[in-house]
Amino acid sequence: MLSVIIPARNEAAIIERTVEAHCSQDYPCLQVVVVDDGSTDGTAEILENLRRRNPCLEVVRGQEPPEGWLGKPNAQRVGLSRATGDLLLFADADVLYAPGVHRRAVAELMSRNLDMLLLLSNLESRGLEPLIMTMLDAFCLYASPSFLHNIPWFRSFAFGAGSGNLVRRDAFEAAGGIDRIRAEVIDDVAMGKMMKRYRGRFRFVTAFDSIRVRMYRGLGGCVEGFTKNYYHFFGRNPLWAAFWQGGDLLVHTLPAVMLLASLPFPALAPLRWPAALAVAGGLICNAATCLWSRHPPWAALAFPIRPLLWSWILLRSAWRYYRRGLVWRGRSYGPLG
Repeated sequence: MLSVIIPARNEAAIIERTVEAHCSQDYPCLQVVVVDDGSTDGTAEILENLRRRNPCLEVVRGQEPPEGWLGKPNAQRVGLSRATGDLLLFADADVLYAPGVHRRAVAELMSRNLDMLLLLSNLESRGLEPLIMTMLDAFCLYASPSFLHNIPWFRSFAFGAGSGNLVRRDAFEAAGGIDRIRAEVIDDVAMGKMMKRYRGRFRFVTAFDSIRVRMYRGLGGCVEGFTKNYYHFFGRNPLWAAFWQGGDLLVHTLPAVMLLASLPFPALAPLRWPAALAVAGGLICNAATCLWSRHPPWAALAFPIRPLLWSWILLRSAWRYYRRGLVWRGRSYGPLG
């Protein structure tokens, strides 16, 4: 039995497509639990119409988060209370699944005797959005480095994604369950780390042909969207954030600046070839990333600009947090401990 748990808050623009995609899967023992987490945009009405024509769908009214809980983990907790499956698939409300994914994902988890299988989606982007979105792929492919995540002995190397965290229920509960990530802003990543540290039977796979999501609309939408949580990715530790973001600027942006500066200034000519080699290496890595993740090739040429944009996002994210605390999906939580 597989239970899909989807928290939804103000997702009227896409919720019908995403839920129908889950309900129409060919998996024989399927339950889809969608938690309407206080939506005000018509999501509840759409879900009610979907429930009438999909016997496997259960729609649950969400509850305001109790003390110490954030909204999304709390909605997942509510969904878990109604889920009956031995296997649980946690997915975001804006992720689109192709037919057959559930069956293939469960087969992969069972054949490898895993506790958690992470399904990486195709991150759709249009216009200038790849300037922002390619950083997620670059981090996954060569900055992590990603191969360590699939080695059981490296229990600190794990992550998760809203595209799909498939877990065994007994292992999930033994690892601490949803209570353990109740105050995690990046809850899906925290879930992956929790599961791998528990037993180490963790694996991620790419599902670019089968799962897709467009996280934000437009370059401004990407900046605003990641402003909400980027500082939290570093555990709200300014030194750790500065170390990682400074490293990104050092590796990707500084060589391009040095190369450009060496052209009009003869005194910098000795730096020209080392800088050119560093830029070429960055271009090769980022071109490979674009090929792997199916982003447009021109985004590889713009890789020196990307750290500047993410530095701006980090500064905005930290500034907003220290001024207002955490604000997420219309809820204000104040500063987190």
